[in-house]
Amino acid sequence: MDASPSKRSSKARSTEEETLQLADRTAGLGSNEKPADENGKPLFKDSLEAERFKELEEVVSSLRQELETLTQKKEASLSEKDMTLEKAHEMNEEHIDRLHRYNDIKDAGQILFGKLAELRGKVVKEMYEEYGVNLKD
Repeated sequence: MDASPSKRSSKARSTEEETLQLADRTAGLGSNEKPADENGKPLFKDSLEAERFKELEEVVSSLRQELETLTQKKEASLSEKDMTLEKAHEMNEEHIDRLHRYNDIKDAGQILFGKLAELRGKVVKEMYEEYGVNLKD
């Protein structure tokens, strides 16, 4: 059932609103009490209308339960998305930390190759070739 307001007719919304108002007015009635309007006038003329009223009460109750279930699912989904975003943020931070460590180690290696090349009187490119390191590394 699609309960989106844009897909329901105004008559359907009006009927639902009337049903909810009626349910609110009759909530808490004892089994011997009959539903009445604001002026105390009985709402039903015969048992057929009373049966229809009972059916409507059941529909309203069912819709309220469905609304509660959907609300809980929505809240759980939002919470799940927040957890997913939080996990993604943590993974991103961890990746950035690893990149920083990699860059620090790479810089240290380049400094060592530079010092070693200087001691041996060679250029750094020759040192990379001697140790089998790709210049792009």
